Amino acid sequence: MSAQPVEPLLPGQVHRVPRTIKGISDWLTEEKRTRFLEEVMAAKEEDDYKQVMDGWWAEAHLDQDPYREERRARTIKEMNEGKKVSIEELRARWQVRVDDAT
Repeated sequence: MSAQPVEPLLPGQVHRVPRTIKGISDWLTEEKRTRFLEEVMAAKEEDDYKQVMDGWWAEAHLDQDPYREERRARTIKEMNEGKKVSIEELRARWQVRVDDAT
């Protein structure tokens, strides 16, 4: 990353990423920065631009977590073992209960 932390963070904390093209690109890896800039330049409508900025702003925050990939792999494993369910699964279960109640 090109941005250097100003002060040490506590576990789980991340630096605030400014919601600007420069702010976001400063916190992305070179590969992701290239994709981000391509998507920003390709945005034709204001909604497209906002969607690109929102997605990559979140990605810039998530990229600061050094254990992100480990946590993602563990979550997928636990979901496959039935220990966790996705939001979509919870919604589907809730919808079945609502339909049964009517």
